[in-house]
Amino acid sequence: MVKITFLGLLLTLLVAATSAQAQTGCPDPRATNYNPAATSNDGSCQYAVTSTTLVTKAPLDAAVPESSGLQYSSQNLWTFNDSGNAPVLFRVDSTTGNVLQQVTISNFGNVDWEDIAADAQYLYVGDFGNNNGDRHNLRVLRVQKSAIGPGPAETVTAQEIAFSYPDQTNFSPGTNNHNFDCEAFFYANDSLHLFTKNWADLRTRYYTVPAQPGTYVAHLKGSFNVNGLITAADLNAAGTGAGLLGYNASTGATFLWLLADFRGGQFLQGNKRRIELPNALFIGQAEGLCFVDRYRVFLSNERLTSVVTVPQRLYALNTSRWLAPAVPTAATKNHAAGFVIAPNPARQTLRIERAEGPAGELALTLQDLQGRAVSTAWLPAGSAAQEMNVSQVASGTYLLKIESTAGVFSRRIQVP
Repeated sequence: MVKITFLGLLLTLLVAATSAQAQTGCPDPRATNYNPAATSNDGSCQYAVTSTTLVTKAPLDAAVPESSGLQYSSQNLWTFNDSGNAPVLFRVDSTTGNVLQQVTISNFGNVDWEDIAADAQYLYVGDFGNNNGDRHNLRVLRVQKSAIGPGPAETVTAQEIAFSYPDQTNFSPGTNNHNFDCEAFFYANDSLHLFTKNWADLRTRYYTVPAQPGTYVAHLKGSFNVNGLITAADLNAAGTGAGLLGYNASTGATFLWLLADFRGGQFLQGNKRRIELPNALFIGQAEGLCFVDRYRVFLSNERLTSVVTVPQRLYALNTSRWLAPAVPTAATKNHAAGFVIAPNPARQTLRIERAEGPAGELALTLQDLQGRAVSTAWLPAGSAAQEMNVSQVASGTYLLKIESTAGVFSRRIQVP
């Protein structure tokens, strides 16, 4: 009898633990649909439109007018020029923008170098630009750091990591009208993580390739609607945050997607927040991105000489306000996605008041942690507030759901 009781208790605890783990949602207090009851991030976080400025660090040396990638590794900042230029890596002073060293790769040309990544031993140069969509020689060049001498002009050889896309069957030229261009990647967990520049649908596809010399078929991991053209990517050294830089060719809008709170290298399964950067008319065509510490990033642009002239520059941005862990505050607890919800704990009534929330009709549902509705109400369009009767609700923890055409917002509610 004692054994049965103990096993029953153990089973109850396991069921409770499983239920707790099953509370998926958006756990980021900065999101408009923040759910304090969420114990697991399901990638659903939504954010208000966010814009920022950039700090100009320095003009870039005249030797790199087409800075197409950036990498900060072993206290060194590396960049290079785009397609049609010599196969040369430039080590740059991050304070002055001056070139400190030129490293020529002797056994491969620059078909279309687009981004650069690094691990502790190697630099990886992404020669995978593919504007026409017809390349059969996509590759990454691996350069051993220890082979780079200290002189101002050095020469090295590289190893080839060749790859193809598993889902590309059409190689007919289609300039800027296909989904198999690529200008962005980073290194993580013995692999190279590539993010495509989709001209046709303005999404990005995410692939991985082993970071070892050889010939591979890339592994398609997922896709994401970035609403633009991705030109660079990087992961911070802690592995806790990543960035995807891009622009819109029609409008010049420039943006940075910040990825965070992902697990096990599932970079598209956590938070995805878009930060609007200054237009290309002010900062040029942004092509380079690298983390220099956990939150600070450098960006670079190609020289723009069309409607206006924008010289090549090195920019800086601190992303800590978006990537650093956020702790819920008292204001956050009562101010859910533009709503003031009080009192909490709620004894007789719960008042839901619009602050900056959606203006239309709202469906209000108080449900228990098993998802069963225990009280419902409506907040009509044009009304500022609504009270929900909770006097007959049993003591416990509940979830208030506010549903509108803009989405679903949630808040944990205690009934004493």
